Amino acid sequence: MPNSPIPREQLQDSLGDRGPALALPPETFTSADFYEFELDAIWNREWFCVGRAGDVPERGDYYTVTVGRERLIVVRESDEDVAVLSAVCQHRGMILAAGSGHVSRFQCPYHAWTYSLGGRLMGAPDMIREPGFDKGAFCLPRIRSAIWEGFVFACFDADAPSLHERLEQLRQGLAPYRIGELRAPEQLELIPYEWNWKLYGDECYHCSHLHRDTWHAAYPTPTSRVDTETEFNQSELGIIAYELLGELDACPTRTGRRLHPALPGLSERERSRLLYVTVAPNLLIIAMPDKVKYFLWLPTGPTSSTFGASWMFPESTLADPDFKERWLMERDDLAPVMDEDVWAWGSVQAGMFSRFAPRARYAPTEAVLARLNRWLVDRYLAADAEPAADAEPAAVA
Repeated sequence: MPNSPIPREQLQDSLGDRGPALALPPETFTSADFYEFELDAIWNREWFCVGRAGDVPERGDYYTVTVGRERLIVVRESDEDVAVLSAVCQHRGMILAAGSGHVSRFQCPYHAWTYSLGGRLMGAPDMIREPGFDKGAFCLPRIRSAIWEGFVFACFDADAPSLHERLEQLRQGLAPYRIGELRAPEQLELIPYEWNWKLYGDECYHCSHLHRDTWHAAYPTPTSRVDTETEFNQSELGIIAYELLGELDACPTRTGRRLHPALPGLSERERSRLLYVTVAPNLLIIAMPDKVKYFLWLPTGPTSSTFGASWMFPESTLADPDFKERWLMERDDLAPVMDEDVWAWGSVQAGMFSRFAPRARYAPTEAVLARLNRWLVDRYLAADAEPAADAEPAAVA
């Protein structure tokens, strides 16, 4: 692996050990060389989220994602198991699948090599009888994966610590929301955008400014209501959180109140806040009185990424005859907020190319970004200190 093209001293300025923490260097959002370094330092080594197991409910259901240069298939292999496979045919490198769908097996359109839902090579025309041809040597690489609270995570590093151990305290804290039992009314759609994945880092300093006529009008967010010191923070594990404090059952809707039944079993305190938890590098969980939303993003290039947002509810809420009407109304009401975010992300990406691009200090309510940057920089520095060697992908035939 190459060393970081950005000097260590510049990265260390984002740690805050030698004064106030500064924003990451602009080159971390624009440089192709740094992107290659970052793919190894973060994405080849850490667990990352690739969606929800509920989006592949039946055996043979699948969807695909792109992570850096890797095309991956997330597939329901059996009633109990969801597999994450490389989408690259092991004959000539053809991409086997794109989008989402339902199959009984994966067949390459180029030469009809056929694979089971678990990636085992089942057929290869004119090759099976060739002397020395071993079907077992040509299975689709199977990526290490785990399901946590219904979220599917993957990791290319066979030696990375257990995901469940890392997230156990978070699981306990989020237990009242019963996230593993929630389901979205439609499948997550990852939309391509032309900016770096790190711009999705979340904070609410902007809520009463960028969103003053949209979000802030429905759910006021003055500084006094933004709690960045919530007990959900475990910054060293890449778990970064804040709370928006409100009144009982307050939600960002046209009425200022929840539109769906409250999640069963929540305390009054839990129904009087919006809880935002980032699980680095690419998942934001937003726990609300009547639902849990999540944002998910993945890198596709130095200045490109995919992003999607989803809403999850209990089955009892989804079964309500009036649910769809209320949900679509709420989603449409919040669409201008997302439009403002999209506009801002694109504008910031453009600014990162300027010779005048800043490395400013963070406002108090941006403490979550300083913590996220520390998690990133710790891993940049660790990777930069190592001999040139790539982490081996965790591929199991």
